Amino acid sequence: MFCVLNIHKFDPALEKAVLFAVGNTLVCDDLEEAKVLSWTGERFKVVTVDGILLSKSGTMTGGTSGGMEARSNKWDDKKIEGLKKKKEQFEAELEELGSIREMQLKESETSGRISGLEKKIQYADIEKKSIEDKLKSLKQEKKNIRDRIGHITPEVQKLKDLTDKRNKDITKLEKRINEIVDRLFKSFSQSVGVANIREYEENQLKAAKNMAEERLSLSNQLAKLKYQLEYERKRDVESRIKKLESSISSLENDLKLVHKKEAEVKLATEKASEDINHWKEEVKGWKSKSEECEKEIQKWKKQASEATTSISKLNRQINSKETQINQLDERKADIIEKCELEHIELPLIADPMETESSNEKEFDFSQLNRSLLQDRRPSDRDKIDADFKQKIDALVSEIERTAPNLKALDQYKTLQEKERDVTEEFELARKEEKQAADAYNSVKQRRYELFMEAFNHISSNIDRIYKQLTKSGTHPLGGTAYLNLENEDDPFLHGIKYTAMPPTKRFRDMEQLSGGEKTVAALALLFSIHSYRPSPFFILDEVDAALDNLNVAKVAGFIRLKSCDGARVSQDSEGSSGFQSIVISLKDSFYDKAEALVGVYRDSDMGCSRTLTFDLTKYREA
Repeated sequence: MFCVLNIHKFDPALEKAVLFAVGNTLVCDDLEEAKVLSWTGERFKVVTVDGILLSKSGTMTGGTSGGMEARSNKWDDKKIEGLKKKKEQFEAELEELGSIREMQLKESETSGRISGLEKKIQYADIEKKSIEDKLKSLKQEKKNIRDRIGHITPEVQKLKDLTDKRNKDITKLEKRINEIVDRLFKSFSQSVGVANIREYEENQLKAAKNMAEERLSLSNQLAKLKYQLEYERKRDVESRIKKLESSISSLENDLKLVHKKEAEVKLATEKASEDINHWKEEVKGWKSKSEECEKEIQKWKKQASEATTSISKLNRQINSKETQINQLDERKADIIEKCELEHIELPLIADPMETESSNEKEFDFSQLNRSLLQDRRPSDRDKIDADFKQKIDALVSEIERTAPNLKALDQYKTLQEKERDVTEEFELARKEEKQAADAYNSVKQRRYELFMEAFNHISSNIDRIYKQLTKSGTHPLGGTAYLNLENEDDPFLHGIKYTAMPPTKRFRDMEQLSGGEKTVAALALLFSIHSYRPSPFFILDEVDAALDNLNVAKVAGFIRLKSCDGARVSQDSEGSSGFQSIVISLKDSFYDKAEALVGVYRDSDMGCSRTLTFDLTKYREA
């Protein structure tokens, strides 16, 4: 510190006093650096440039900074006013610049202009090059023309001198001709009183021209007077007056007819207005009838869809049965061919006339066991064939390996009894398997019917609900939404395609819609699902977060229509059930349409949350 003060010169007599006052004090820039120097390792007495003093004992004093009051006095009022003005100026400039959206539009327009100007510059450079080439050629041509002018100028001067000489000769000849003419007509000119014959000719031409003009004007005036005289002679004033009087009387009659027609038109107008009112009433009646017809059409459509579903089911069953028949025919042909190869005789029906077709062989299955005559699945038949083959192979090997057994007949009977027991067990198992398969198929069909019932109901209501959520004054019809099954035969193997088209928007995938449009489409799907199996009430948590004010008003109006009015009755006017709803929202345009408000706030004194309720039914619009 003393070294710092030593920079500033002071009285040497005060050196010991200053050294005693400041001691071995370190000077640093800020408080953090002072804390490190004073409180870590060896302790020092440290002071900052702001006047904060840290002693070796660890105490800290504020120095001469003066706290917040002193720091606040660093700023001059004039500077503050100037800064405020700059702030207002910058805010005004920011408002003039507009929003980021407008700046982006301006930027895109400017970039388009820049690209256009760059193209114009390219065209201008090309044109500049062509002009420079033309300029070079014109300069060369100018130089050639100047050279030619240098060559032609002497010849032109010669021709000019020759022309002047000829003009002088011509003037001399004209002067001589005039002298000769004056000499010849001298006596005539003196008698007429003119200087020469040329003056006489000029005067004579002027007089003849004036005479012709006066004659023409007089003839025109004479013709006008003749026509006027003839018109006045033919004119009959009294007949004209009579004609005017007759026209006045006819006009009065026409006026009376017009008044009469006006009265008739008024009566016709009143009658037409009565007819219009009558037709309006009839139109209302026809509208109600058309609504009934539409409901009937919807009912028939539903029945048609159910019939289509049942037909498709029967077609699937027919196709499966035909496939099984074809497989059995192929298997039958293979067995017959195998029997022919192995020389096995199959029992045939004795009389071929009893069969339907004489070309095909009819086999006699009466000798088979009853259990084998019953219908079996292909897997069961394959299993029996494998068992029979295995038994036959075992018997053949046993016959080849052993000598004839005298007790084979007894063993054969015991085996027949065992075979009979096994057959009975197999029949019992087959019946149980058939019952399980029938139960499974019935459950599967019931699941399909329930799903299609729910899907048809939801798909028929989703378009109407989406139109209610998207229609407005400018778009009274609203948007369009519909559901499609990717696999109508077995809908559980694939998904459902949901398509929504907002007003004035073309068809696009759901992923390409905006956040607000996706929210409206999701709400339409939610409400249509609710219309099939209504729940007691909804809890909607900030569903309006991605919606603008217009869509918020539409969704709030729909929920108010269904909850405030529709929850008190079992069904609304359109056949869909109402519901009660609890909505969590931060937008006043949404919750101002509720019947009651519940506000949650934090009680800082009690350290817990509290609620406030407000009934809005007292302030509902009449």
